[in-house]
Parts: sequence; C-alpha cells; structure tokens
Amino acid sequence: MAHYVELTGEVDAPLLARAVVAGLAQADTLRMRFTEDNGEVWQWVDDAQTFELPEIIDLRTNIDPHGTARALMQADLQQDLRVDSGKPLVFHQLIQVADNRWYWYQRYHHLLVDGFSFPAITRQIANIYCALLRGEPTPASPFTPFADVVEEYQQYRESEAAFQNGSVMRHSGRNSVVNCHRPRHFLRHLYRGAALRQIFCA
Repeated sequence: MAHYVELTGEVDAPLLARAVVAGLAQADTLRMRFTEDNGEVWQWVDDAQTFELPEIIDLRTNIDPHGTARALMQADLQQDLRVDSGKPLVFHQLIQVADNRWYWYQRYHHLLVDGFSFPAITRQIANIYCALLRGEPTPASPFTPFADVVEEYQQYRESEAAFQNGSVMRHSGRNSVVNCHRPRHFLRHLYRGAALRQIFCA
C-alpha cells in the first residue's frame, strides 16, 4: 500500500524526516517480522528494529520534476515487495519538486497497515512534526500496542460471545469462501489550502 501527500509552503525537510522516524517508532506493528515453520506462518514484533531517516530528494532542477517524482515512486512499487524479498516493509521519501512544493511518499506492506491505520500514521507524524517545529514534547503514541491486541483477542476466543458467534458462523457460512487477497494500492492524496493547514500545524 502506498500514497504520497503533496505539501505546499515552507517545509523543514530534515525536521519532517525526524518526525517520520519518531512516528514510525510509535507503532510497534510496523516492526513486525514474519517467518514460516513447517507450513505455519509466525509473526512477532522485533523490538530491536529501528527506522532510517527517509531520503530527501531535490528535483527542482529536473526538466520534469513531477514526472520524475512519479517515476521514482512507481519504480519503488514495481520492485519485488513480497514479505520475504528482503526489501524494507516500510519506506518513506521526501521529494522536493519546487521551491514550496514537496511530495511525501509513503509505502507499507499490506500485512502491516490497513485503510484505517495508514492515514492514522500519517496524521501522527504530522502532529510530531508540528510539535518539533514549536519546540514542544513529542506527542504520545495513539496506537494500541500489538501485545494488547493479542491479549484482547485471546480473551475473546475463550469467551461465551466467541462460542456463540462461532456457532452462528458454522451454520451460516458452511459453503462460503472468503477471498482475502488485496491488490496493491497506489493512492494520490492532495492536501491544499485549509485541508493542508488542518493536517499540518493547524
């Protein structure tokens, strides 16, 4: 899953890069690791994993900054990005295409984020960036730790509600097939005027 956010106005790119790393570190599911053992897939949070500062790319002197930026993003997406490919499952770039215009490119493996958490991470990074600009403390993480999610799920599995829901599913879904495949998404997000001010340092 990937998108880019268009930023207009003055941007402190090194500071935003720091905010990206700080925001990514607050969501432990982004440090998820996956392995297969005897046909079973296992996942765990790698607490030792750290995130590198995103690359800052200046395309202002390029003959076609917008087209070149799009080509860079498409080239990243066209790589082998399977979970066992060795490529990073989380990737950010800050691409400057004009004096006051930037593309903030973000790509995550779909096993790490969904349509809800993707923009939530973007908003939190923006909040951290604004706090850094103002010299304020880094905002606390709004994300639920993965261990808490697992504990809640295990409690549910052992509950009467889970038993009742399972009974209903066994009767109603006997002949159903669920397709969990999700295609790769490439979404373009534009934030201008009031919308940009609301997300970035309102």
